Amino acid sequence: MQRVKFSVGLVLLCVLPMWIGSSNGCFAEDGGQLKLHLEQKLITAAAGCAQIPCGFTDLPTTFMAREIWFKGSPASPLSPEEVEKKNGLSRPLSTLKECSIILWDLIGLDRTEEYGFMLKLATNETHIFPETVQVSYSAVKMNISLSSDIIVATKMTLLTCSLSDLCLASDPKITWKGLRSKQYFPLRYRLKEDNVLKYYENLHYSPVSEDHQTEITCEVTFGKNLTASATVTLTVHSEPQILNSSACTRQQDLLTCVCVSQGVPLPDIHWPLLKGKRDFTTVRASDGHMTVNSTFMITAEDFGRIGTVICIGTNELGQANMTLPVIFEGNPDQSNELPVTFEGNPDPDTK
Repeated sequence: MQRVKFSVGLVLLCVLPMWIGSSNGCFAEDGGQLKLHLEQKLITAAAGCAQIPCGFTDLPTTFMAREIWFKGSPASPLSPEEVEKKNGLSRPLSTLKECSIILWDLIGLDRTEEYGFMLKLATNETHIFPETVQVSYSAVKMNISLSSDIIVATKMTLLTCSLSDLCLASDPKITWKGLRSKQYFPLRYRLKEDNVLKYYENLHYSPVSEDHQTEITCEVTFGKNLTASATVTLTVHSEPQILNSSACTRQQDLLTCVCVSQGVPLPDIHWPLLKGKRDFTTVRASDGHMTVNSTFMITAEDFGRIGTVICIGTNELGQANMTLPVIFEGNPDQSNELPVTFEGNPDPDTK
């Protein structure tokens, strides 16, 4: 049989049904019916987008047609923002024209959608292919891991933010939030596995003591302006410090001495003056579980013989000490001027 050539008669075969708005019987350039080749009928999308390999038997070169993908029904064509033509996804078949696409995920939620393909002919006729493809979407999976569950202030630690199953067409941008120290060094790398992008960012970070119980967030922007984040709470151990709020306050003939020590684990406070006695009170948790307050009272007469009050804070990382200033209530100018009385002769040259 001689090959059927494209002619006015063939045009009528395709144009005649335009009165009803669609056709499923148009012929290809080789005289056969139009066929759609979908390599997969069910596609699991990577986070951000899905790649759909596709090919169809081409129309005669003189018969122009516009390729349209739709969601659910032909009445819901995809917008240019949702779909991007991408050659090279389909296996090379010389008889097919490629209609492969990257289908962008604009929602970022777990769901399954059905998509179809149609041709809009120059005569305003529409050819709808019966074959469809289902795409299963999932939200991006993120995780922040620490090199150690317990980190120490001023010592470099490693935080890793990982994203799995990221669309190859994505160019993710990672932002870290909640960092108090400026001592950090990010290092990014990616691995391609089975047409899926595994993306990681290592953050070498030197925490400060104020990072204890702080939430550190890794936020990623990917695909078509989708965002996701993961958060970790830091446990930062630090050496004790004696805070400047530590002091002795004199009211008439009585001094109240308060020592405030900060650190993780919570420091133990010692008063060398008391020589092991427990004549003081301690509040062991306040200000985010980082400080300890310890208080004791002493008469002005006893203080005059001793001259100074020292408090010491200790934990497993070290210790700190401080000689407490004396503040006179109502007359701060006399602070630290309490007269000191010594037992015996204070002047060795006195005969």
